[in-house]
Amino acid sequence: MTEAKLHPPPLTLYYLGKPIRLHTHPHACCLRADDILALLGPRQRQRLQHLLQQHPCCQHPQHDSQQPYWPEPALQHALRQCRQPATRRLRDWLNRQLLPALQQLPADAPRWEQALAMAAEAGQQISHAVLQAVLQYGRGWRHSHWLLTLDYTPDHPRRHAHGRLCALDSQVTNLQALTQRIAGPEGLTSNNTELLQLAAACHQQLAKRMEKQAWRTEAAK
Repeated sequence: MTEAKLHPPPLTLYYLGKPIRLHTHPHACCLRADDILALLGPRQRQRLQHLLQQHPCCQHPQHDSQQPYWPEPALQHALRQCRQPATRRLRDWLNRQLLPALQQLPADAPRWEQALAMAAEAGQQISHAVLQAVLQYGRGWRHSHWLLTLDYTPDHPRRHAHGRLCALDSQVTNLQALTQRIAGPEGLTSNNTELLQLAAACHQQLAKRMEKQAWRTEAAK
């Protein structure tokens, strides 16, 4: 019994927030057809499919046989013939961002894939957090802080980068730095209510300590 040869999963990039899966080969790359079509409107999708029918899909054994992949040169040729703003922007992204990045692919490809996947996941998590903060807190969204944790599973079928974002309502600093920052010209990026709550909490803590000190003095007498 012979084991089937395992091929690496496709790289996943993001264009306008939507995933584009691709495989890299020594002299070219192939992009998943479904991902490209999802970026365009109905008429543009139909036009692009019609143009690419003249070019066979990439039959590299590395690809999933159930999912067609278009060679990058054939896709570029079809996009030039569409002559629409959306297809022109897609071509610009391919030529100015995707292809130059692939040309810099180092010998340590798994590390490059890991960095790329985690960067894309971090961008998604942060964009969602900012969107929720603006919608939920209004003008106070600028005072929101987040802690982002990322993990990467290299043997996952899709090389998925896992991300988890936790909302924070404070920044880490020592008391001396906090005091100097509050008393400084710019002060804290907090509203009056938050500053009053901070002052009240400090006053309450100081009153408790003074009460304990007075009780100890009385007991000593």
